[in-house]
Amino acid sequence: MDCLGGETTEARTGMTSTNSTDDRGTQRARRGSRGHRADVGRDRVMDVALQLFLTHGYAGTSLKAVADELGISPPALYWYFPSKEDLYLSVLQRSMEDFTTYVGGSVVVNDDPVFKLSQLVRAHVTWQLNQANVAQAFDLTMTLKGQSIDIPEEKLAPVVKMQMDYVALVRSILREGVDDGVFVVDDIKTTAFGIITLCEYVTTWYKPGGELSVPAVANRYEGMVRRMVGVASRRTPQPDPVAGD
Repeated sequence: MDCLGGETTEARTGMTSTNSTDDRGTQRARRGSRGHRADVGRDRVMDVALQLFLTHGYAGTSLKAVADELGISPPALYWYFPSKEDLYLSVLQRSMEDFTTYVGGSVVVNDDPVFKLSQLVRAHVTWQLNQANVAQAFDLTMTLKGQSIDIPEEKLAPVVKMQMDYVALVRSILREGVDDGVFVVDDIKTTAFGIITLCEYVTTWYKPGGELSVPAVANRYEGMVRRMVGVASRRTPQPDPVAGD
């Protein structure tokens, strides 16, 4: 009786110990998983995804590839973004929000449309060059239709609206200058898109560490745009900052 009772007790004790250890291990794993997700963060996920989208395109980037690059499991990635489409749209929206905040904040309230246009151009070029990877990701999506072919138009609508709001801002400055008699512009719409395109593609030729610094390029683009609208003579050109300044 005592032996049987002892065996039963030992068996029960062993089972209880094993189950208790397993439960504690599961709890630690769950806590570790939550902590790992918190350490990664949405911004880090979008940063990594941005680089993969730039390298491989939308179609060539999988959520598994993003998760592997982050060192987390795909299920952990789903905790942040339920689909690749949602992740891609979040990357686009963040880049456009950053751009409009920076450029919009640089165009101070002023009665002089020449000053506002100059500030806008300088800010646009500066952002493009200082945020080249983000700028290129956005350019690829909005310019090359193949990059967004799998995304319904209604989901892209918020990003497209921000883009068109920016176009409207440029057109409003041009309209103000024409009405004030300080801009000579044949067609406001065409000129607005010409200015935006000029600034947008500065990343295609600029090389960091080259002959021109970012402020120097911004100076030159400002001068080109001022000549486009017929007001170059109103401003004494500034010397180009030396690269590295």
